[in-house]
Amino acid sequence: MRGRRGTGSAVLVAAVVVLAGCSGDTDAPGEVPGSDAPAGVDFPVFAPVLDGAQAQSSTVSADRVSSDYGDGLTLVQLAEPGDDLCAALADVRLADDTCDASAGSVTTSMEEMGGVGIVRDGTLLYWGGLVTEADAQLVDRATRALREAPPATGDDLGEVTGATASPTGPTGDPTQTEPAVDEALAPDDLDVATAVATIRFLAGEVGPREATSAAYDRAARWVGRRFTRLGYDVDLRPVDAPAGESWGVAVPAGRSVNVVATPTGFDPTEPHLVVGAHLDTVPQAPGAEDNASGVGVLLAAAEAAAVRSTRLPVVFVAFGAEEPRGPGDDNHHFGSRAYVAALGPAERRAVRAMVSLDRVGVGARVPVGSAGRSDPVQRSLLAAGRQAGVATVADPEQQSSDHWSFVREGLPGARLGSTPYAGYHDAGDVPSVVSPAQLERTGRLLLAWLAPR
Repeated sequence: MRGRRGTGSAVLVAAVVVLAGCSGDTDAPGEVPGSDAPAGVDFPVFAPVLDGAQAQSSTVSADRVSSDYGDGLTLVQLAEPGDDLCAALADVRLADDTCDASAGSVTTSMEEMGGVGIVRDGTLLYWGGLVTEADAQLVDRATRALREAPPATGDDLGEVTGATASPTGPTGDPTQTEPAVDEALAPDDLDVATAVATIRFLAGEVGPREATSAAYDRAARWVGRRFTRLGYDVDLRPVDAPAGESWGVAVPAGRSVNVVATPTGFDPTEPHLVVGAHLDTVPQAPGAEDNASGVGVLLAAAEAAAVRSTRLPVVFVAFGAEEPRGPGDDNHHFGSRAYVAALGPAERRAVRAMVSLDRVGVGARVPVGSAGRSDPVQRSLLAAGRQAGVATVADPEQQSSDHWSFVREGLPGARLGSTPYAGYHDAGDVPSVVSPAQLERTGRLLLAWLAPR
């Protein structure tokens, strides 16, 4: 899935042609819609199987069932979507997605990532995250799976949780694959589809992820499983977060976690780099840009670095409890502050630089922030942007992200991201505000910075 730019329009045409012939097929013959619906659901729910894959886990709410099929593939089932199917999918689409709808069917496309859905018995069944570039028949098979799926029971939905319930742990550990590092990392190794799928899941499926909530716990475990599947050693490190007020909303004291991924055999006392992105949100925001965008680029960079050599070993961290719980530095950045506080003297000396990915999916240039007027990490990132052909803008006196936890303790750090946008810290921070092109710019810059020199 590398080198995929320029393929999207052909994929979209194929998707539209396939669906045009089946747009009127809204019911499978002989079924009793919704007769086996899971507990707590009063609309028809179905159990498609795509290429042998069944749902691994599902979240059930009053108007939808969202299922994770693994590898970035999700199924959203929406009750009574209405006549405008594209509008019904607004919270699981991104800004640059195209959307074509006809009677009973809908397709979306962003380069090789696609989505396909049909309406059956008042339920919109929509696959998101289809990677169609290497498989021209995937849309056809996905559509057929939706048309032929039987009614679902709770047993067909994998690990089921309510939208506000505390999730259980995974039924089994994902298979860990040993990475094969065969050549130097380069900007072209970025797969932006990984970042896109992450945003769709975290903001479109999980939603608001206050640092001590059950939703945050679900998100953290999901990110941890993704790191594990890439071959990293993963550690969920507890973070204590106090009660307070987060952007006008009272939040309770509780436990959050940092998700820390290290290469196999990593020695924290040897020189290394740290790349982080905060996983939590303020309570009222789904957090697509702030900060599923950062976590998406984090996972995409980790994916590329797992099979390529970097100039130094890289630690990837999804930080908990970054969002403020009161005024001032002492009520902010709890996860990254805990990470730095746990470092011993030799480990502190080993941190050559830290980069925070925070709000990296909006804009046409990548902001490169320094805690002061400038510093060596910022300058090296700006140089990496030039090398990767990425437009950047220097952002001095930037202390509002997790890099500040490192800099204030004497460690080198900088930030990527921070372009203003309308949905900041509110319910409008949905996937449609995020630009895949900006995700790609940020990711390419980051890989150029991590690459051997």
